[in-house]
Amino acid sequence: MRHIDPDVLALLALGENAGTESDRGHLAACADCRSELENLAHAAAVGRSTLDAGELLQPDERVWRSIQAEVAAPAPVVTLRPRIARRLLAVAAAVVVLVGGVGVTLWALQPAPVTLLASATLDAFPAWVGSTGSAVVEQTAAGARFVDVTFQAPATKGGFREVWLISSDTSQLVSLGVVRGDTGRFTIPDGLDLTRYDLVDISEEPIDGNPEHSGDSILRGQLRSAA
Repeated sequence: MRHIDPDVLALLALGENAGTESDRGHLAACADCRSELENLAHAAAVGRSTLDAGELLQPDERVWRSIQAEVAAPAPVVTLRPRIARRLLAVAAAVVVLVGGVGVTLWALQPAPVTLLASATLDAFPAWVGSTGSAVVEQTAAGARFVDVTFQAPATKGGFREVWLISSDTSQLVSLGVVRGDTGRFTIPDGLDLTRYDLVDISEEPIDGNPEHSGDSILRGQLRSAA
């Protein structure tokens, strides 16, 4: 009887959709292959269960000697069939790859470290009573600066919201961009002095092709240093 290929069994043990209809029919009829698959699946489950086990402790040498002595006395020697041994090795290797892959993925998904530079509470203008908002300024390890805004304001039709940095005396302003929805992240131009441009403003803008501030501010707040 032709048994299922060891590689296919190893993949099935890892939960992959492997093999053919013929393989699945054979597995249903063959107790030996089912038993080997169960052994492989158990080995894979044990490997996965160690993903969050943390750093392994190194037992004292005396502990190892005691374990070896206890095992040597009662334990019979069991010789695995070559096919089973090969499959267990394949699963073990696959688990090692899985663990390494998860570690690399988790490392890659970790957010880049940032430093909080400043924050502001955004207050509503008289025409927008009830609106609220906040802003934070962060800097990455590479030196790039960003301002994140979050706000709530009544919805309007036929316009859009724009985020600005305005000088303390309100004589100069820089547009950071259009905010869609109620949150946005914007890059602060290199060299812009936040001790001077320390007002965060969110405005209601008409669709009229004019890039200037409309004069209809919804929210505004002064940045305070986090230091």
